[in-house]
Amino acid sequence: MLIALGPDAVQSSEVPPIPVDLSSFPGPGNTGVPKGTVLAPYDGPCDITEPNTVIDARSVECDLFVKAPGVRITRSTTGRIEVDTPGASLTIEDSLVDGGRWKGPAIGFSDVTARRVDVRGGQTSIQCTPNCLIEDSWLHGQYLQPGQPQHLGGFLSNGWHDVTLRHNTIVCDVEDDKEGGCSGSAQIYGDFAVLTRFTFERNLFLATPGGYCTSFGYNPGKPFGSNPTFIVVTGNVWTRGPNGKCGSYGPTTSFDPGGEGNVWSGNVWEDGSVMVAQ
Repeated sequence: MLIALGPDAVQSSEVPPIPVDLSSFPGPGNTGVPKGTVLAPYDGPCDITEPNTVIDARSVECDLFVKAPGVRITRSTTGRIEVDTPGASLTIEDSLVDGGRWKGPAIGFSDVTARRVDVRGGQTSIQCTPNCLIEDSWLHGQYLQPGQPQHLGGFLSNGWHDVTLRHNTIVCDVEDDKEGGCSGSAQIYGDFAVLTRFTFERNLFLATPGGYCTSFGYNPGKPFGSNPTFIVVTGNVWTRGPNGKCGSYGPTTSFDPGGEGNVWSGNVWEDGSVMVAQ
């Protein structure tokens, strides 16, 4: 015997969404210098030109300019860090980076691996591409120059390739003024090169005063914004914030589901309801 089920029966079988436990995401308790670490003053150069330099458990009072390969910073506090010399590379772990009032990123610009880092200050927390891996880190607390037409953000890329953001808490949490403010928490734009091989996996995007919490590269009006490829966005969480939309206009924008290799899967609001690609 076949029994027809009415709409009420179908609805009653639906499983309600399960709220996401946000306590395990990066924040003040699990990023930055580990508790109990004793920091000694850093007396090395601010321009790092020696390959494989290691800075461990140091209080660095200057901004660092990494100009050599294999540089490692662990369990330390420092001003902003710039990696912008061909062949240079940086791994930074369990540290605090404060970009202060700098009109640029607290960490930039390429060949950076950051794990369990508390990144604050600067116009943008991290601006990085190509070859960037950001994991288990907290990007927040940017600085807006009063009365300046700045565009702030948690993470920013203006093009290129091979970037992975995995299990971070990312937010632009600065209130706008009449001239400038947050673009959003994480944005990639095809301003200077084609965007390809960007992965956003299991991140927490907190609500922002900016327009959209996230923007994923499909902007045909930009020089290289018409064909972002291999943009993988999986298992991320967005919070609604005071207006219920995460950003002023909405949670996310500019993902191209038809682009080669682009994947959108398992993304949700904090209450567990599905986040639809836009």
